[in-house]
Amino acid sequence: MSSSDADWRARLAAYVHDQLPSASAVEIARVAAMAEGASNDTVGIDLRVSCDGRTFELPLVLRPQRPDGILAPYDVGRQFRVMRALGPTGVVVPAVAWHEPSGDVIGAPFFVMERVHGETEPLVVERPSPRVTAAARALAGIHALDWRAAGLGFLLPQGGAAADAQSPVALELTSWRARAERLRIGRAPLFVNLAAWLEANQPSDARLAFLHGDPNPSNFLFRGDDVVAVLDWELAALGDPRSDLGFYSALLTVFHGAAPAGGRTILSEAYEDVTGQALSELAYFEALGLYKMAVVLAGWARAGGGRNNGASMDAIVRRLSALLGPRWAA
Repeated sequence: MSSSDADWRARLAAYVHDQLPSASAVEIARVAAMAEGASNDTVGIDLRVSCDGRTFELPLVLRPQRPDGILAPYDVGRQFRVMRALGPTGVVVPAVAWHEPSGDVIGAPFFVMERVHGETEPLVVERPSPRVTAAARALAGIHALDWRAAGLGFLLPQGGAAADAQSPVALELTSWRARAERLRIGRAPLFVNLAAWLEANQPSDARLAFLHGDPNPSNFLFRGDDVVAVLDWELAALGDPRSDLGFYSALLTVFHGAAPAGGRTILSEAYEDVTGQALSELAYFEALGLYKMAVVLAGWARAGGGRNNGASMDAIVRRLSALLGPRWAA
């Protein structure tokens, strides 16, 4: 979306009017930048719709597709399909309204969703809290979802074998290897050796479930101590549930110095409490998360934001040695 294009608001209003043929008028009353993560563009819009002599104000969010960035290639259509599939389930997501796959309206593909009011927690949570417990409960619900019945089978790699014939880790690594190849780092020793080790050492109890992809506390929207929406589904995938917890542990390694021993975090401990099930092999799943974070850091450096990329990559290697021993790079 080009900020210099003075006509995009008028084109967006006309687009929405086409989606609401009964409306007598549609106006973009207000546009405001919203807080966003390292990868996403998010724009708040207030839509004013007139119909049958009445006017309705609709607070919405516009999610345009970036042409490049740390998690490129982006696909807002995929995010839209994930959120649309989750709408009828018990997973709390903002309602999605429209998806436009072309760049004809605002200069980039986009989707529009409901704007939910609430608060987020910081990435680093220092101590247990009711909000962490609520986030863990919401995450457990995501993992318990019957993804086939929900229509999320499109998350399987295109042209891949049946889900039951593939390991959960291999399924996840497919998309992350593709990102690494796009960044021209897929054949670097770190990525080759770690991916091979992960595939050779997948825990025997690994199972396939629906994953959020990045369940850090800032992606849960709270009202009081209740989760009212789970945000940012661009990394939604199929894999073992512990992969989500491992990714959060890897985030802490990169952005907070180190995660607790053995890949355990406050979030994983809360997850055990709400599910009543002990989590095993968390060190392995943090290692999987560190593979993903290494790809993220490479993307960040390519996008020009990796000021401490070298130090962060060193932290990943040190953490892998602490988790897995020197054999991980063999």
